[in-house]
Amino acid sequence: MKLLFIAQRFHTNQFPIIKGLIDAGHEVNYIVQTVGTSEDHSILVPEKMKLSLFGKMVDKHYKKKLDATAYESKMTENTYPSFGWMFRRIKALRPDVVILRYRTPATLTANLVCKLLGIKTVLYNQTALYSKKGKKQSFKSKIIFALLPKVRMTTVEISDVFDLKYHRDEHYIKEHDYFLPYIFEPSPEAADRSYFKDGKLNILDVGKYRPYKNHFVLARAVKVMKDRGWLADIRFTILGQAGAEEEKRYMADLQKYIDDNEIGEYITLRTHIPYNQMRALYLENDIFILTSKEEQASITILESMGNAIMSISTNVNGTASYIKEGETGFFFETDNEENLAECLKYISDNRDKVPEWGKNGYEDIKNNYGFENYSKALFGVLSKEFGLGL
Repeated sequence: MKLLFIAQRFHTNQFPIIKGLIDAGHEVNYIVQTVGTSEDHSILVPEKMKLSLFGKMVDKHYKKKLDATAYESKMTENTYPSFGWMFRRIKALRPDVVILRYRTPATLTANLVCKLLGIKTVLYNQTALYSKKGKKQSFKSKIIFALLPKVRMTTVEISDVFDLKYHRDEHYIKEHDYFLPYIFEPSPEAADRSYFKDGKLNILDVGKYRPYKNHFVLARAVKVMKDRGWLADIRFTILGQAGAEEEKRYMADLQKYIDDNEIGEYITLRTHIPYNQMRALYLENDIFILTSKEEQASITILESMGNAIMSISTNVNGTASYIKEGETGFFFETDNEENLAECLKYISDNRDKVPEWGKNGYEDIKNNYGFENYSKALFGVLSKEFGLGL
């Protein structure tokens, strides 16, 4: 089958999906708004879309007005491609299906082109599968939804896992909405991995050095644990991207907090390492923590479990529901250092179970989040909605 993906960028969470599709013999093309610094193009080089005249003016305006981080965020939803260029490229590629990401001007443009060319489209995003009962849609939203593909696939069951845990009966799944799981190929080395390097409980926090990643909540939790004498043989590593000036400032502020509160012997800050070196880093650690104030859908949850590491996530993370609480990991209330410290204390007191929790996660990823699970879900949707077979 000929598949075309159109998205903001070729994110690392798309790499195993695209690799699986190509290895299975499908023809895959990828059009993007921008190219990220941490991307792996070894299997596919994405094509950057051409901007319209208005799009160039918007791009120039925000590039001049904003810093690099804010510019990247703003342009995610304000990229206006050339309609003529988009029409010619999609017509030339002649895909059977176009999979569009998010609800952006680029998505609306591509969907209109596909309608004119008679090509099937699917919206693939990270908005929760479960919708809230009784929630009214604004007039603006109704217009936007009318211009988007009818069929939607999402990697996220719910944005706040506590809603799914305590209030499932208040939610429902809309017709033509489907769950399409993230995939991750578990590390072969993780099947028989060891734990507690240097006799320590080693804990890893990964995320860009930006405010929403909220590494400070972990630093504050470590201070709470230090003050209460809970840090026996526990060490923390925070790994993040620090390329832009604002990221460097955030990292410097975090290091200052660590130094001022005399917790530097427990926490080490590291800067970005290549994606292909992440497996080795996971295998050196025993626990993974996602600290974000709000995370749409972090693939690191699957990466950690795929390396036989138990995961701890904030409740407002779109992939928190991939964790089986008490079996493969735990949740803590977002931005609550007390809650996080108590969670870590419980794990530390039961560290003999850490390998078991890690291996449970590894088996869950191996059995439920491989490419075959994604492929079955994807082509099941295409068959049901469009009558398209392999």
